[in-house]
Amino acid sequence: MADEREQGGAASAVFGRAQPPRLALPTRGTFVGLAWSGVEGAGNKIVAASLECDRERVRLVRLWRPFADAPGRRDVRARFAPWLEEQLRWAEGRLVVGVDFPLSLPETHVRQLGLLRQALRGPAVLGKHLEERFLGETGDFTGAASRLRSELGRDQRRVTDCYRAELQPPTSPRALRRTFFGLVAMARLDAAFVPWEPPRGSGATIVEVRPAHVARELCGRCDTRDDAAGGSRRSARATVLRVLRNAARIEFQMEQAAPIVEDGSGDHLEALLAAVGAAAAAADGFQGVPHDVPRCEGWIYSVREEPWREGPGR
Repeated sequence: MADEREQGGAASAVFGRAQPPRLALPTRGTFVGLAWSGVEGAGNKIVAASLECDRERVRLVRLWRPFADAPGRRDVRARFAPWLEEQLRWAEGRLVVGVDFPLSLPETHVRQLGLLRQALRGPAVLGKHLEERFLGETGDFTGAASRLRSELGRDQRRVTDCYRAELQPPTSPRALRRTFFGLVAMARLDAAFVPWEPPRGSGATIVEVRPAHVARELCGRCDTRDDAAGGSRRSARATVLRVLRNAARIEFQMEQAAPIVEDGSGDHLEALLAAVGAAAAAADGFQGVPHDVPRCEGWIYSVREEPWREGPGR
């Protein structure tokens, strides 16, 4: 009887357990993820990660702070388009960039601002009009974001935020500076913004991603940043790296893994996850935007939901 109970316990311990996740990434192409910031001196915070995909492997080519030598927000805005052109040359003419800030505002808000037509044309046009209306000649990003918030009033979530369980609406106090600065930075870009327009066969394509959603869908990790009380989540960041290596065959050097694991802010890991999310969306052809998402709000792209459910019988 004891043996039967032990055998039953062992069997029940694994009953219903899914296979480890498997993540299909493109067989060719370069994908850059950006962990953005909207604070003063944002260039010291922004982190980029570059992935190269081919048939045999996916390789983390570079992990760096591209604007650290000119960290002011005006400098980052001025240098963003040349930086994108440089990345496009390194990618041999075709590049997908995943940014982790909102590329749109809720439909209610753009109607309130009288910018619905501009929002329907995409982030570059919307960003240009927000810059002209709120930033003007002063160049004071913090004041401009405050003026935008005071005009909008109550926070609203986009439909895509609800689908992705995003806790921070684009105009919330914690997100607004990133949203406003990001949209203004997009205003000068020659790029395709999906899903407002199809991805480009040659040139740069930009999509909105959420690193936290990628980590949650792959391995159930909700918190990878150290908490305010000083609690370390180093082991959680290391776990996400191991899952990426096993699920998507991502190769990286130890000197690349170290800053990802040791960075308590989580910015290095989030840049990598943004690149993974953009690559996974490209592998699916950027399809699957729900029918009820307003065109002006765009879509948060990510990995296929619950990839750990993909088993031999599915």
